[in-house]
Amino acid sequence: MRRVFILNEGTHDYSSAEAFGELVYCTEGLLPKRDINRLFLELDRVLGDSDAKDLIMLSSLSSLCSVASAMMAAMHGEVHFLVYHDGRYYEETLIL
Repeated sequence: MRRVFILNEGTHDYSSAEAFGELVYCTEGLLPKRDINRLFLELDRVLGDSDAKDLIMLSSLSSLCSVASAMMAAMHGEVHFLVYHDGRYYEETLIL
């Protein structure tokens, strides 16, 4: 089953994103936004076994989104994003 990686568990209701796949939380709580290596290590625990068709929900810190996108691109050559806009989710794909 396809997974939706939510980069940081927050207070938002993400239940409508389940239509795109299983929700998987990568991190929780406060993050060291300036410590890129630490963000990588936190994400690697979860994204390390990702599939090319899994999605990254664009939310949380821009540095966290950047690291997750770079990791997925390096591992799979493509990144699938889940973007929330005007009250609903949209999938966007970047093929490298």
